[in-house]
Parts: sequence; structure tokens; C-alpha cells
Amino acid sequence: MTAPWTRNERGALAGVKSTSYAENVRTLGYAAARHASEAIFLNTAGHICEGTGTNIFLVFGDTIVTPPLSSGPLAGITRELIMEWSPVEERDLTLEEAKRADEVFITSSMRDVQRIEGWDDLIFSPARPITEAVATAFAEGSQADLDP
Repeated sequence: MTAPWTRNERGALAGVKSTSYAENVRTLGYAAARHASEAIFLNTAGHICEGTGTNIFLVFGDTIVTPPLSSGPLAGITRELIMEWSPVEERDLTLEEAKRADEVFITSSMRDVQRIEGWDDLIFSPARPITEAVATAFAEGSQADLDP
């Protein structure tokens, strides 16, 4: 689901992994109370940023897009590996644009590659060929190099 609060992409802690997870915990609780397993933050410019503990990727046709680091997300290790092992375009996306994606997936060290089945009032098609290809590439890459 879309988080009701924004990330400040120009703030002093933008892109910094710190010990202050209160905002993430509160937002994840908000999502869980609404039967969602993750919440996606927009930044102050209205662009897609990241989840409470994940990076987000959107698929348009055969093109995989993720927000650039200038939008405020953490430079996650799994994000970096996905970008190394699969062709990914970095660009800003509005919520309206993002919700026109054919597929959406999130990544993290704990979730690896996880497809998104629904977002707010949207339900995505169960066919996820690009997400499945990325998940396979990630699983194979992770097994080939246990310390990437």
C-alpha cells in the first residue's frame, strides 16, 4: 500500500541506514492494520521512493525501472545486485505512473525478490515473467557468489 507519510529526499538522513527505525515501524504497522505486508513511500516531490525496508522495482513491458538514489531510497545491497545482474533503468516515477506498471516487485536482504500482488486498490495479473526472471537471476547469482 502507499504510505500516508513521505520520505524527505533532501533531508540530512536521506539514503542513510540509521538506528532510528521508528518511522518505518509506525508505517509498517499502519500497513499491517490494513492487511498489507509493506508500505511504499513517496518523497516530497511526489515520486516513488522505497518501502519501509525494501527497494521497489516496476516493470513496463520489458523495461525494469527503479527510483534513482536522488529520490531518497537506501542503496540496498539487493537493489545493487539486481541492477548488476539485470538491465534496470533508474528514473523518477509518480504514483500515477507507477500504478500503470505491468509488474511490481520489492527487494531486500530478507525478502530477496518478492512480487507485489496488489497495491492499494490495484490487483496485478498473476503472470509475472520479468519478476520471475529477475528472481531466478538473483537466486542463481546469490548461489554463485555467497559474498557478493
